[in-house]
Amino acid sequence: MFGRRRQLSSSSLSASILHLAFRYATVLGIICFGIEGNRTDGCLVAQNRFWYKWFCLLSRLLICGIYGYLSLDYIFSLANSHLIILSWIRMVCCLICAFAILIMQFCFGQHVLRVVNSYLRLFRRVNALSGCQEGGFGGKRELTLLTFKMICIINELFNEIPHFFAGLNMRRLVTLICEIYVTVNATMIGHICFVGYLSVGALYARVNVYVRHELRRQLRGLEQPNGCPASRRELKAAGYRLDECLAIYDDIQRVGSAFHRLMELPLCLILLFAFLSMTLVSYFIMLQRFRNVALWLLVARLFFDVVLLTLAIHGAGSSSRVVRRLSLENCYVTERNDWHNKLEMFLGRLNFFEFRVCPLGLFEISNELILVFLSGLVTYLTYIIQYGMQSNKI
Repeated sequence: MFGRRRQLSSSSLSASILHLAFRYATVLGIICFGIEGNRTDGCLVAQNRFWYKWFCLLSRLLICGIYGYLSLDYIFSLANSHLIILSWIRMVCCLICAFAILIMQFCFGQHVLRVVNSYLRLFRRVNALSGCQEGGFGGKRELTLLTFKMICIINELFNEIPHFFAGLNMRRLVTLICEIYVTVNATMIGHICFVGYLSVGALYARVNVYVRHELRRQLRGLEQPNGCPASRRELKAAGYRLDECLAIYDDIQRVGSAFHRLMELPLCLILLFAFLSMTLVSYFIMLQRFRNVALWLLVARLFFDVVLLTLAIHGAGSSSRVVRRLSLENCYVTERNDWHNKLEMFLGRLNFFEFRVCPLGLFEISNELILVFLSGLVTYLTYIIQYGMQSNKI
């Protein structure tokens, strides 16, 4: 998945973007494990780095402590009640997300490694299928989403840079560094969820292409032109391919569910953080009579982050349902009961593969969620504008 290819393609570009994002998250201390080639067969394996894990723990505790102290000092010096509420919510959400990262690293570290290695093994198995030997990650859809995600990350990282040239002293420099570190660490949870669910969708899409083209062609090739039945050897080879596809679908469902159980609470936190931030920042924009361009860019970035995450989840769910419409029912049927039972079991089991994301069982993340939030936000802001116009505050 992270391999390099001489031939430029969408999958290789996506793999390069993922490689850069992995290094970026490692530098920030979000990812404290390494991915290296195995000495025996050269396959990529995630391995723990205990010394780096403790370094991430100490540095995050130190920076979060400094950030909390400086944020409280800043909040107590404010006079605007709306800005005070926004600062409190921002500080609490960032610190809760930092605590969630600490819990994941030190209480679920081995579980995270197992999930990552399961993803890597699945990509190797899918690439080993005939017709799927192309390495990399996903296709054009995954490349497009990853490109927009990188734009959001770059904007997130560099939106505070102009403040470094605005009469800095040592206290303000430390405040900016801690604020950037804690804020980026908090939003990184959403980026990790995005990559995880995008990987599930890419795996489903790759296997669906194999079933739609290669497997269907191989099954229809069992029909002899002269009407003779296929040999036992051909049926055994076809049965092996059916079992392999079914096992891969099973593993994708299992790994996707394991990733979802691991990230569902942080996913709820980051969605709550994003929705609250968009609502409060939009309110603050109205109080400033829509003149603050930086706040508009902040709302746009938060909105695009949620949209990209929703698109990744929607793509994984859609790809898990595509296999039901592949029309394999018209493939070769013989009088052999064992082959008939195997094909019937394969077709029946495909109807159980549907990937859905329901954090804590509260709601399902889909495209409709964005519409529900936008409708609620527009209604809320409409009432605020009417109240502000009547009270001459806007």
